[in-house]
Amino acid sequence: MNRKRCLIGLVTCLVAALPKGQSHSVVRGTSNLSCQDCNGTSDLPEVSGNKFLYFGFGSNMLAQRIHIQNPTAVRIGPARLPDYRLDFAFESNRWDGAVATIVPTQGDEAWGTLWEIDLSNLPDIDNQEGVHLGIYKPQTVYVKLRNESKDTPARAYLLNQQPETNLYEISRDLIPESRQPSKTYLQCLVRGAIESSVPEEYVQRLRSIKHNGHVAAKLERQLELQDILL
Repeated sequence: MNRKRCLIGLVTCLVAALPKGQSHSVVRGTSNLSCQDCNGTSDLPEVSGNKFLYFGFGSNMLAQRIHIQNPTAVRIGPARLPDYRLDFAFESNRWDGAVATIVPTQGDEAWGTLWEIDLSNLPDIDNQEGVHLGIYKPQTVYVKLRNESKDTPARAYLLNQQPETNLYEISRDLIPESRQPSKTYLQCLVRGAIESSVPEEYVQRLRSIKHNGHVAAKLERQLELQDILL
């Protein structure tokens, strides 16, 4: 019986790794508990029962964005990740510019949104972050909810190819375009940060980041970003 269960779980994991259009209907009808048993997800500190905690510091601070592929996400609140900085690298075709990552940096901090998500959506968020393509990798980080001192484990995604230099130490005029987010992406971060009640000082820091001026028109309309000021 255990062997049969493991085989079913293995098939589920393999199907989850397929392109979304091919795997979506199959994954919905299969037990995700078997999949987590096979890949060790159930042992992660951010997992509790059939839920996991996720720290979104980029476009997934915005509910309208995260719910596109992760409809079970429920916002817990704004959270702070000490000794990491927000940075940008890897140019995304979808967003028409560099996308966000977090980089270990002593004395800095990154703010974002803490979400509780059903484990059934774990393959969806992995796919969204391009884990199967080697773009991002999942990692457990320990965040602090606003006005709390307790460490809370959460799943976050870091670029596999992290930037070698600190964006904030580069003269604004010398920031390469490959490190600049698009206007639309930055607007998404700002709207998500405001919606999540991230401190105003951090929102202003986001607004000050240099962008490449590009507009991802479809996402701008879909996420209603036209009126977000930078």
